[in-house]
Amino acid sequence: MADIQEPDTYGEGKHGQARQLADAALKAQREGRLDDADRLFAEATRTDPQAVEDALMQSDEGAKYDAAEIGTDAEVASISRTIEPGSDAPSRAGITGTGSGADG
Repeated sequence: MADIQEPDTYGEGKHGQARQLADAALKAQREGRLDDADRLFAEATRTDPQAVEDALMQSDEGAKYDAAEIGTDAEVASISRTIEPGSDAPSRAGITGTGSGADG
């Protein structure tokens, strides 16, 4: 695999191996090789999920999700529902559809 850098760049062990795979997956994704990226991400995740998370957080892809872009509290509240303790089931509170019928 030409996308994978030298092992000493990433450290030893499963974390280093998974990090190499995750970085190669990110490169494949940027290049539009989505099947390769999926395969590499899957292998990296099987090896060490934390290494995949680290790679995503340090990549440009991870930086896209800045908290400032998510929205203000008011915007989030406008698309969210709050369930108070002791309230009716979501179906009776009008939050979801009619439900299974088991509660009514």
